[in-house]
Amino acid sequence: MVEKQTIILKHREGISNRQIASDMKIDKNTVNKYVNEYDDAMAKLLATDPGASEDQLSPEILIKPKYDTSNRGRRKSTEEAIEVIRDCLEENAKRRQTGRSKQQMRKIEIYDYLKKQGYSISYSTVKRVIADIKKETDEAFIKQEYQPGIQTEFDWGEVTLDIGGTGYMRYQMAVFSSAYGNHRFAHLYRTQDTAAFQESHVDYFAFCGGVFHTVVYDNMRVAVKTFVGPSEKEPTDALLELSIYYGFDFRFCNVRRGNEKSHVERSVDVVRHFAFAEPGNDCFESLEAANEHLMKKCMEKNASALSDGRIPDECFVEEKASLMPLPPKMPCFIKRVHLKVDKFSTVTANRVHYSVPDRYVGKRLDARIYTGFVEIYDGSEKVARHERHYGRGEYVIDIFHYLKTLKRKPGALSQSTALLQADTKIKNIYETYYTGNAKDFLPVLELMDELGVDAVEKALKRLAEIVINDYSADKIRLIHDHETQAVASPEKPYGNDRLSEKSRQTLSQYDILRELQTRRAG
Repeated sequence: MVEKQTIILKHREGISNRQIASDMKIDKNTVNKYVNEYDDAMAKLLATDPGASEDQLSPEILIKPKYDTSNRGRRKSTEEAIEVIRDCLEENAKRRQTGRSKQQMRKIEIYDYLKKQGYSISYSTVKRVIADIKKETDEAFIKQEYQPGIQTEFDWGEVTLDIGGTGYMRYQMAVFSSAYGNHRFAHLYRTQDTAAFQESHVDYFAFCGGVFHTVVYDNMRVAVKTFVGPSEKEPTDALLELSIYYGFDFRFCNVRRGNEKSHVERSVDVVRHFAFAEPGNDCFESLEAANEHLMKKCMEKNASALSDGRIPDECFVEEKASLMPLPPKMPCFIKRVHLKVDKFSTVTANRVHYSVPDRYVGKRLDARIYTGFVEIYDGSEKVARHERHYGRGEYVIDIFHYLKTLKRKPGALSQSTALLQADTKIKNIYETYYTGNAKDFLPVLELMDELGVDAVEKALKRLAEIVINDYSADKIRLIHDHETQAVASPEKPYGNDRLSEKSRQTLSQYDILRELQTRRAG
């Protein structure tokens, strides 16, 4: 614009176009263009107002030059490059139809691919070409009206928390949001698997006191088994089991159309920020404590007014009247059948090794994997139960499963994984009374399995008051039986004073000691 202004001012001073071009070191055609535009504008002004002066054309000097780009083509986006872009978009369409929507090439990846193929083209040009090919336009949405209790929406959200002091880890948050009143429910799980998917529905319907008629999902792997076509999906067995048991219908969103369940899409973000964004709201002692906090926050949100003034809790009162009846809770677990028991007396379920009694080595057992624990069956008989673990290749060992093997190999006890993972009380008993003496400890371990760890620990402490360095299983049982009999048939008290109580204890110890001596003599 400064260049244009200078040319016109020099022209008004009477300097020739050639001289202007020479002085300003620009092309003469450029000078001719601006001078001709100015002269034409002056001629039009004088035709309408013969008395007009050149000063009245000053705005003409200040108008920024315009360039005609209507016929300008893309210089670098050759036809070959455009065909490559078309091929990439067609491949994306195939991936969407075969369930690989998250493996599509993004625009930047198409641009990088073109560069590798030797095409000289800019990223902005690639975006314009893709827009032209796809004929992308702003999508119009049709406002929906929902009836109470008819539809709810489900989705997963990811939350990073420190639970139990293990450091920050990712947890999966199942979120439900009713379409009518935006009433929310959320629960945390360690993983996004079939057991968690089913359990979240069971808990949600129990929380609601009834069942919604329709549940809407996106294309999550726990709900969609396969993609039959661009718009047809085959549900997973887990979803079919839920639908048949509770009697609700289900519907899937179109691929990459999260807006079709916009209530829950917003709810995931709203609940996540409302529950865990504040300082101190991302560390909990246990998963149960984290879920209690999450439920409390959901209740607070449900009691708050929406943007339209409605309160979700009040809307939910209307919805409950339209819900379907609630059947008894459906059991939710992942079943693994015919798992072979290896030489370490463990079965592998979901990449974790769980111990079973050593008599099952070489046999095949079934496992039921719940969200919090794992049960292992021999037919209909439950042979083991463990807290569920999630580390790949991890061993979860119960020391009582190895009593038979340890009797034959007592030397293996001290460095065994079984002892390392044993209850703290069991390890303390071993270290306090039996260190280096596994042979005497193993019968005591059997006694713990029979009587319970607490009962054996109590008997050992009582035995230590009577004898020294003699903690055999027989004596522990004798102490336990004597104490149990004393509780079951208490003697008539001599009185309530401390002296009487001390006398009673002394007599009790004397009776035990006499019986121990009698057994030793025998």
